[in-house]
Amino acid sequence: MNVHRKICIVWLQIVLILSLLGLSGCGSTPWQPVWPRGLSPASRAQLLKEPLITQPWNDAGRPGVIIQTRHYRIYTTLQNPLQRVLCARVAEAAWRRFAALVPGTRVSPPLVGYIFRNRREWAAHVRATAGPLATVYLHIQQGGYEQSGQFVIWRTGLNEMLSVLAHECWHQLSFRSLQNHLPAWLDEGLATQNETFYWHHGQPIFTPWRNRPRWDALQAAYEQGQLLPLDTLASTQAGAVIMQSAPVVRAYYAEVWSFMLFLKHSRYRSRLLALLDDAHLGKLNRLLAGSGLSRRDIALQTIRWNSIAGPIFLHDCISRHPAKLRQRYLKFVQRMLAQWPPPPPQRRKGAVVSNVARMQNVAGRG
Repeated sequence: MNVHRKICIVWLQIVLILSLLGLSGCGSTPWQPVWPRGLSPASRAQLLKEPLITQPWNDAGRPGVIIQTRHYRIYTTLQNPLQRVLCARVAEAAWRRFAALVPGTRVSPPLVGYIFRNRREWAAHVRATAGPLATVYLHIQQGGYEQSGQFVIWRTGLNEMLSVLAHECWHQLSFRSLQNHLPAWLDEGLATQNETFYWHHGQPIFTPWRNRPRWDALQAAYEQGQLLPLDTLASTQAGAVIMQSAPVVRAYYAEVWSFMLFLKHSRYRSRLLALLDDAHLGKLNRLLAGSGLSRRDIALQTIRWNSIAGPIFLHDCISRHPAKLRQRYLKFVQRMLAQWPPPPPQRRKGAVVSNVARMQNVAGRG
């Protein structure tokens, strides 16, 4: 079973994102959320004036709507009109962010997702639609999953819901757009880059550097010597990680988050982009020739596939000098942990302009 792709529980099964850019709250009722930074009363009023295309939807007797955007059809039982608008904005911003990293992205719309207003409704949907996997999914206590190109989440706090939505949108687009699959260290690492953002003129501005829960977990893992060797990180299946203790889960996701930031803002950036291009064009799996992986392993993204493909892609696409790579990464971690918020990324002299542009979101620096 493809645990990584089919049970993308995000790290939130163990740890909720309790803070986005210094904001926190459980959002205990759908009408009294803790609004994200940048959404003043005036901003919220302006967003409500903008038309949102919807049509009625009935989910087993529960009234809802289908939100239609340029790329998405989001089925939701959320009743708050502004929360619907915010979900639409986040999903489309996640699309633009993906397209900036993977030029030439072509996905026939619509991209389909489900957002329920509570876990009870979500669980009912899982039981009705997930078949044999329903028992597995029902173990999820916070977060969501992506299966066969559709995301299914529910509302916890407003900030947490939007963060999970953006994370899952990456996995959905990765599944739908890339011809070759990405191993867990890469797919989860890139998805974590979507988790934090603030709002400016009604648009989410992604700020992956300012992910305080990840930063805290990275600090704890580094100080306790719990960071994995990079070859071990590359072979680790995310679905196996979430079955371990909370500190192990936090350390794993903090490490893939920070490692992805390192690759994006270092000499390895162009290699990361080339890897994504190869996955998009269906060239990446050429590296697996002679690896002993069967076509079934590759197609189903089995744990065996991840354990073999992950290190191969890291070695052949990113660096053939693992000791130097780890040394540079650890220096990067030390700089990140020197202060909160961490210092902004420094551009390397002579960096290729096209690569720099691709690492930026059209609505903000990625």
